[in-house]
Amino acid sequence: MRITSLIVSFFLLAVVPAHGIAQDTTGQAIETIPQNSPAQQIPPASDIPPHTNLVDRFLKDQGHIWTSPLHIKRGDVKWLLPLGAGAAALLATDQKLSDDVRSNNSLRSPSKFLSNFGGTLPMAAASGALLGIGKLTGNEKAAKTGKLATEAVLHSALIVQGLKLAFERERPDKIGGQGSFWGGGQSFPSGHAATTFAFASVVAHQYSNKPLVVIGAYGLATSVSLSRIGGLNHFPSDVLIGAAVGELIGRFVLHRHKDELR
Repeated sequence: MRITSLIVSFFLLAVVPAHGIAQDTTGQAIETIPQNSPAQQIPPASDIPPHTNLVDRFLKDQGHIWTSPLHIKRGDVKWLLPLGAGAAALLATDQKLSDDVRSNNSLRSPSKFLSNFGGTLPMAAASGALLGIGKLTGNEKAAKTGKLATEAVLHSALIVQGLKLAFERERPDKIGGQGSFWGGGQSFPSGHAATTFAFASVVAHQYSNKPLVVIGAYGLATSVSLSRIGGLNHFPSDVLIGAAVGELIGRFVLHRHKDELR
């Protein structure tokens, strides 16, 4: 029952963000991200020339991401409270949930298989492939989607590595481990969840008029994220926070460079 509830929760996390994009009468995507969300608090990169050095652009965006907690406003409580409550609930039951997963050996093999489709390299490769196909076929939308997805994936990977170094949480498969923070591990948060949700966020926004693409992108992100729990790579709270980080960074990149999407 606990595992079923966990799957339902992550499915909701994957599907609900897709409803944050509406369509106008011409079929173009309209942003409906809440006014007080982190993405809306960061101004578009109108100060960055279109052909600026990509490294400079990337570093500026990294700076905005790392300092975004300093710009949290009262209105952010609407999404911070549910996320915090969910994380707290999972932290309190992480060990029990992982013990339940450990006792179910049938989850290990499919979880390891699904994990191969997530992470920085597969998501960066998928983003790069989308960019390359767009360039080769003259599909500007695909090329821009691939470019922004690549940036979102790389930003997520860097942010997650920084958080892993800061929290050093033990992984659930550590012999004798208790999932302790500052125990020399790299469990918190999940990098696979972050990069796959970052990729899904950008792709789903760009192709919001294609339900199968949206469901496929978030379905992949959810499956990969859950596989990290089934494979005893991460605790559920690691995956929840990783997914939230990836989703927010994907939205940040879209908002920050929305002038490129016109």
